[in-house]
Amino acid sequence: MKKTVLILWVVAGFIQLNHAQSQTGYSVKLSDHMGMPTLFVNGEPDAGMTYMTYRPREEYFRDFGDAGVRFVSFKINLHRSWITPDSFDFSDFDSLVNVIIRANPGALIFPRVYLFAPDWWLEDNPDEVMVYHDGEKFKPTRGWRNGTTLPSWASDKWRKDMGYCLQTFIQHIESQSWGSHIVGYHLASGGTDEWYYYPYYNWFFNAPQEDFVDYSVHQTRAFRSWLREKYGTEYALRAAWHNDTVTFDNAAIVSKRDRQNNTLFSFYDPGRSMHVVDCWDFESEMIAQTIGYFCRVVKQETANEAFTGAFYGYIIGANDKGYCATRSLLNCEDIDFLTAPSGYWFREPGAGYSAYRSPVRSVQLAGKLWWDENDYYTYLTPASRWVEGWTGPRNLETTINQQKRQTAAQVHHGAAGWWFDMGGGWFDSPEAMEMIGKLNEIGSNSVRFDRNSVAEVAVVVDEKSLLYLGLSGELYNSLILEQPLEFGRIGAPVDWIMVDDIGKSNQYKMYVMLNLFHVTDSNRRLIEDLQNGNAESILWVYAPGLMTDRVDIANCEKLTGIKLKIIEDKAPLQVELNEQGNTMFPSLYRGFRYGTQTKIGPVLAADDDSALTLGTLYGFDEPGLVFKEINGVQTYYTASPKLSHEVLRAIAEKSGVHIYNNVDDGSYVNKSFISIHTVRGGERTLTFPRPVTLYDVYNDKLIAEKTGQVTIDMPVRTTSIFFIGTKKEWMKQ
Repeated sequence: MKKTVLILWVVAGFIQLNHAQSQTGYSVKLSDHMGMPTLFVNGEPDAGMTYMTYRPREEYFRDFGDAGVRFVSFKINLHRSWITPDSFDFSDFDSLVNVIIRANPGALIFPRVYLFAPDWWLEDNPDEVMVYHDGEKFKPTRGWRNGTTLPSWASDKWRKDMGYCLQTFIQHIESQSWGSHIVGYHLASGGTDEWYYYPYYNWFFNAPQEDFVDYSVHQTRAFRSWLREKYGTEYALRAAWHNDTVTFDNAAIVSKRDRQNNTLFSFYDPGRSMHVVDCWDFESEMIAQTIGYFCRVVKQETANEAFTGAFYGYIIGANDKGYCATRSLLNCEDIDFLTAPSGYWFREPGAGYSAYRSPVRSVQLAGKLWWDENDYYTYLTPASRWVEGWTGPRNLETTINQQKRQTAAQVHHGAAGWWFDMGGGWFDSPEAMEMIGKLNEIGSNSVRFDRNSVAEVAVVVDEKSLLYLGLSGELYNSLILEQPLEFGRIGAPVDWIMVDDIGKSNQYKMYVMLNLFHVTDSNRRLIEDLQNGNAESILWVYAPGLMTDRVDIANCEKLTGIKLKIIEDKAPLQVELNEQGNTMFPSLYRGFRYGTQTKIGPVLAADDDSALTLGTLYGFDEPGLVFKEINGVQTYYTASPKLSHEVLRAIAEKSGVHIYNNVDDGSYVNKSFISIHTVRGGERTLTFPRPVTLYDVYNDKLIAEKTGQVTIDMPVRTTSIFFIGTKKEWMKQ
C-alpha cells in the first residue's frame, strides 16, 4: 500500500503534497526587521530565545516557561515512530507535547526531527544504504556501538519514503488540538544530528579518519550526473582531472588512498588531485540538496506556515569537507535558519571568546536567520569525558559570566539562540534560573533596537577553497579554526563574510582575505573592485590564488599584486617584525613574533622588490610580512596562516578603523550594544565615534552619559552588556 501511495505522489523527483490548512492561534514568520532577518510571533518581532533538551522533564519546561522563554525544542527520532510500512505510532511525541504545554501553556515548539530509517526498512532495502570504501555496509559507528547500516542520502527511495513519513507526521500534528503550538521543524540527520556523513565523527572531532562513505551505486550515479553538469563535455572533465580515460560513465567515488594523500604538503594539488577536490565538492552539495529536499516537504505540507532549519555552514568551525555547500542552502527558498553549536575552542573564561562557526553576516545577507546552539556547560553539568582541557565552570559566578558572554554574542550578531540543556538539569537551581530570566529579558528586548553591524573589518572566507585542503587539519586549524579568538580581541567589531558577498556593503575599510586559495573569475572581479580604490586596506593571508588548474605561483601575484615564491618545505610559519615593521606599527616592538608552531607547507614567502618588508619568516630569513600600496590601497601579505590580534589591530588602526577597546578583551559591538568580556581586571577606556550614554542592562546600572570616552574598572573574567542609550529607552515598551 505504501508503495502505491508513493508512486501517486512522486512528481519530478519531489513529493507532491497536499497543502495543510492554515494553523490558528500562533503565527511565526521570518521577516526583515530594521535590516535584520528576525522571527515574528503573531506579528511582533521576537529574539527566538529557546529551551532545548535531550532529557525532557516537565519541571525544566516549567522553569524556562516561568523565566519567559517561549520557544521549545526537543529531539524526535522520527524513524522509530514508523512501525510498519503502513502504521505509525506518534504517541510518545504526543505525550511530550502535552507535558510541555501543561508546563508552559504559551510554548512555541519546533522539534528536532531526526531523519534516518526504521530497522524494517533497512532490512527490506539492502541496496539503498551507504557503502564503505572497503565494500562493507554494516559497521559500528557513533550511536550504534553494535553496528548498523546507514541509509544513503543519494537514494531516491530513501528520500521519498522518509518524505512520506515526515508528511504523515506533520499531518498527524495538524490534526491535533495542540497543532498550532508546533511552529517549525529543525531537520537533522548524520553524525550528532549535524549532517556530516555518519562515520566522520572522528574527523569532525579532529581525530584521524579511517572509514569513508558513500560508495553506493546511488552516490556514484549522482556523482556522475554532477560531473556532467559541471564540466559539460568529457574533454573538459579529462583536462581537469589530467586523466585521458575517465568518462561520465566510469568516473568513480574517490578511493580512501587518494583522499588521504595530500599531494602538495597540506594541500591537494589540482594538477594531480582534482578528482579528490571534485568528490568532496559533490558530497557537500549532496548534503545541501538532501536538506533542501526535506525542507521542501515541510513547506509544502504546511502551506509555508512552518519555518525550517538545519545544522550547516560550519565553514569556520569544522575541518569536515561536508559543509562546503553553504551557498547552495542560502539560495534555497525552503530553508529559514541555519545553526551550529558555538565554537568549542575558546570557551574558557577570561582568555576565551564566544565565537560562531559560520560567516553569520553572509547568512543574514541571504535573508536567513542564524540560530546559535548554546551548549556551554554550567556549574551543574556533570564532568564530561568528551571534553579535554577546559571542561566547564565550577561555580555559579563563572557560569553567569560565560552565559552573559553568549548572550552578548547573540545580541551582537542579531541571532536567535537556544540554551541546550543536553543531559537535563544543567540549569536546575533557583540561581541559574534567575540568570536565565535576566538573559531572556535582555535578548527579547534587544529586538526593539537596531542590531545592524557597525564593523569596519571584513574577514573574507571561501568555502570552495577549503576543498583543496588535505585531511590532516594542521593548516585548517591554524588558518581558520583558531582565528576567531584573535579577531574577537582586536577591540573592534568584525564581520565574517563569504567571498561572493564582497561589495554588498560599503561599510568596510579593511578586508582580510583569509583562505582564497582558488578564486573564480566572478569573485576575482569583486576583488578587483576593492583593489581599484574601494578599500583602505587588504590583508592577504597565506597562499592566495595558489590553485588554478594546477599549483600556480604566478597567479598569486596576478590576484594580490605582490609577487610570491614557493619553497618546498614544511615548517612552523612564524613572522618576526623588523625595524620597518616597528616604524609602521609603533604599538608592536621590533622582534614581535606571531604565527603557528605547527609545521605547515609549502612555505610561501614574498619575493617582491617593490614591497616593503615588515617582518621575516623565522628560520628562513625570507620576507614574511610585506606592504605595498596599490592604487591607493594599503596591501599586505602574510606568509603565516595564523594571525595575532596585535597585528590585526595595528593594521586596522592604520586603515582608519575605529578601535573601541585597546585592551585584549573579547569585544562585541553593533549599533545599539557594546559588550566586553575581560581578559584581566582593571580599568579600560572605551572610545566611541560619537558621544553615547551607556546602561548596564544586566545589573540595571547607568555607566556614562553623553560622552565619547568611558573609563570603567572591570573585574577579571567578567562580562558586561551595555545598551547604547538610556534606561528609559531600554525599559520603554
